[in-house]
Order: sequence, then structure tokens, then C-alpha cells
Amino acid sequence: MRLFFMLLALSLFTATTAAQDRQADLLLMHDSGVVSAAWNADDTQILTATEAGTLQIWSVDDGALQLTISHGESPLTHAHWLGSDAILSADESGLVLLSHTATGEALQSWQMAGKPVALEGNEAGTQALIFTDAGVGAVLSLADGGTVTEFSVDAQISGAAWNEDEDRMRAWSEAGDVYSWSLKSGEMMEARPPQRGLLGGLAWNADDSRVLAWFSNGVVNLYESDGVSIGRGRISGLRHNSFVQQAIWSRDESRVMSWAGDDTVHIWAADTGRTQQVLRHEDWVIGARWNMDESTVLSWSHIYVYLWQGEQAQRFRHDNLVRGAVWNSDGTVILSWSWDKSARVWTP
Repeated sequence: MRLFFMLLALSLFTATTAAQDRQADLLLMHDSGVVSAAWNADDTQILTATEAGTLQIWSVDDGALQLTISHGESPLTHAHWLGSDAILSADESGLVLLSHTATGEALQSWQMAGKPVALEGNEAGTQALIFTDAGVGAVLSLADGGTVTEFSVDAQISGAAWNEDEDRMRAWSEAGDVYSWSLKSGEMMEARPPQRGLLGGLAWNADDSRVLAWFSNGVVNLYESDGVSIGRGRISGLRHNSFVQQAIWSRDESRVMSWAGDDTVHIWAADTGRTQQVLRHEDWVIGARWNMDESTVLSWSHIYVYLWQGEQAQRFRHDNLVRGAVWNSDGTVILSWSWDKSARVWTP
């Protein structure tokens, strides 16, 4: 009887997956593991960054390598397109480069103390936020290579981000210390989520009235906030059975999607914490994202990328751990990257 139920469970899981060993439409091989990858604005090029410290631009049309930029031998931590002419990147040594996409020339450079945990350009493309694990941060001027504002705290920082209006910068540590700076006045304020446990990360909603916090003990909580302080009582929340990797808001902020080391992605109601959908994997879930209309979910776990439509999933295979995946601009094609030294393009 036990064997019967084991076989039944296996058949049910297999029925929810398809195309497990299908070939990628485009295979881009590198000399080392791929840390990140991104489409350009019109989906004609792909930017990849590796643990060997190289940035590369590839043609989507034929897979040809068009440009290589070196950061030395330090593994890259971040790489972003800035319009069509520039790339913003950082490596573990704290070196930040603004490079020209046609020539690879370094247009600007900065040296930070520590390993970058955040690097974000502003919407106008004129400034960038950088913060390192050494507690050092800055707003960089992309036009002249200067520094607009500097930040410093006596803490090991694990994450940082602009607020929606880009007039405030926030950083946090695993110990649960949350720091917030006004970019106008320079005033710094501190806060702390009430939940005990190592803090995995924070995500405020668009008007800063609510904040998601997730923890190593499996808890994801939603709190009230004024953009700086965090309310003492939670609005709602959910508990995974293992450490939470991340949580994100839906576009209308009515739902939350969180994923964890318990091999699941949970989609749940923000106001009540009630689970609406659970997507089950064979290993801990490294990342997930909705498509544009939030009708499907991309997730990645172990060596697979999953494309979920309801409870049904297609599965796309790498040869080593998948680091990330993203749709192209119209949501018809998937780009994924892995420790197997490849970036791959798939058409579902």
C-alpha cells in the first residue's frame, strides 16, 4: 500500500511538469558561473556578469559575443543596463564601474570599502545608490563620477534600497537594525522590526505605509510603517517551514508572494495572511517573480526553472544551480542563468 501511494504521488508530481529536458533556444557559455543576466530595452542583446569578473554583451539574434569588459578577477555582484549606452556594475572588491556599451570604455569609476549588497540607478539615470556589507554607502553622480551623499553605520549591512520617491535611502542588517536617511536633510533614523530572528530583508509598499519583513525562522510579517519606523503589531503574516528567501508585493498590493527553504512559493492575501496558492518544488526555492499581468509565476529551484500557470508547470533544466530567471519585455521568452557557466533563452 505504501508503495502504491508513493507511485501515485510521483505520478501526480510528474503530471504537473513538462519539457523537463528540452533544449534551450539559445545557449551562451562562459568561463565561470554566471552571477546575473539581463535583456536590453528592445530584447536584442543580453548582458551577463560572471564570478570571474567579466561583463559580456551577447547578440540575441545569433548568440555572438559582442563585447567583454573586465573587472579584474573579482567576482561581480551587480550589473545593470543604463539606457542603451551604459552599463553600471560592481564587484566584490567594492569597485563600481560605469562602462560604455559600444566600446567597453570606463566612463566613471568609484572604489568602495566592502562588498556591495545593493547597487541601483535612479529613474532619471543620473545617480546610483551603492551600499556595502562594511556599513558604507553613497549616492553616486553618474555624470561626473563624484559622490552626492555618503552614509556610514557601525554595522554589517545585508541589504539597502531607495524608497519609491527616491528621497530616502534605507539599509538593514541581519541583526534586525534598520537605518533610514533623508537625502534632503541627511538626517538618519533607526528602527527595528518587533519579530525576533535573523532579518532576511524588507520591502515597503509604494506609499511607505506598509512594510514586509522576512526572517530566518520562516516568518514573513506585514507591518504598518511611516516610511521610517515599523509598527509594533503586525497586520498579517505567514510562516514557512524554513528560512524565507524573499517576499514581494503584487502590483495592486493586495497579495504577497514569498518563497523559502521549505521548497515552496506561497501567494497570500496581504490583509489577512490567508494562503491563496502554494507552488511546491523538489528543493529550496532560490527566487520567484510574476509576469506582467501576474497570471503566471517564474521560479527557480536547484537546477530547474519553473513556469507556473495555476498548478501546472513547465520545467527547464540547467546543469548546475540556477541563479536567476527573467522574462523578456513582452513576457514571451525566458532568460535564465546558472553556476553551470551558462545563460539560456527558452520559449515556453
